[in-house]
Amino acid sequence: MENSFKELIDYIGKQTSFRCQHYKEKPLKRRIKVRMRALNIHGFEEYHQYLKKEPEEMERLLDTITINLSYFFRNPETFEYLSNSIFPEFKKRTGPMVFWSAGCAHGEEPYSLAITAAENSLLHRVDIYGTDIDNNVLQKARAGVYTKLVFQYTPEEILKKYFTETEDGFAISDKIKRRVTFLNIDLFEPPSFDPCDLIVCRNVLIYLDRSAQSTILKNFYDHLKPGGYLVIGKAELLIGIPEVKLFEVISRPEHVYRKKPVQS
Repeated sequence: MENSFKELIDYIGKQTSFRCQHYKEKPLKRRIKVRMRALNIHGFEEYHQYLKKEPEEMERLLDTITINLSYFFRNPETFEYLSNSIFPEFKKRTGPMVFWSAGCAHGEEPYSLAITAAENSLLHRVDIYGTDIDNNVLQKARAGVYTKLVFQYTPEEILKKYFTETEDGFAISDKIKRRVTFLNIDLFEPPSFDPCDLIVCRNVLIYLDRSAQSTILKNFYDHLKPGGYLVIGKAELLIGIPEVKLFEVISRPEHVYRKKPVQS
């Protein structure tokens, strides 16, 4: 790693809670260069100095690095699988349940989970947490108002049932909003809420190195209830990561895993 780039990511890490050092170098450089091109900056050292002089640029950089772009019901077949194969089991469980959308960006995923729970008559029993390290996206998630662009995978009847069109966009219904709590949480640390029945973390691990993937997977394992489920992104492979042995594959196409029992 060249010195100017290392010094830049060290500076970003010191100024924010974002752990650049765990991101794969090529995609990280590519995203930083998006901001550099926008500012007509040609070197990492020059961009480093710009960040020092213009601290508001840090928020724009973090938005670019973390790719805060999502849709409601992204990969609809994954939500269909949850609805048809996992939620029927949840109905048989007693007591309250906890779902966690890890790396939730603007909130489309945790709200999609809440709607799916509502469609399966489970909403009243579920507390859903959406977490991210970016406070700006969490603020938008809490507002719960979205443009039509994020609904390309949303059935029209769901849009009409759970959203109200306003001057600013489409507002999520209060009964869904009440079940979702948004928190600023670093995935490398254990969360403060109760153990989970379901953790969904899609398109986050793919950008991290193996050491970081291992740490996060172990955190997920530790925070799942016995028999709890983990869903990762369709492009994410966990080959060669020891912690994957803590889970059994439930659906290879949908990348759904279940926590294995503790070996005695």
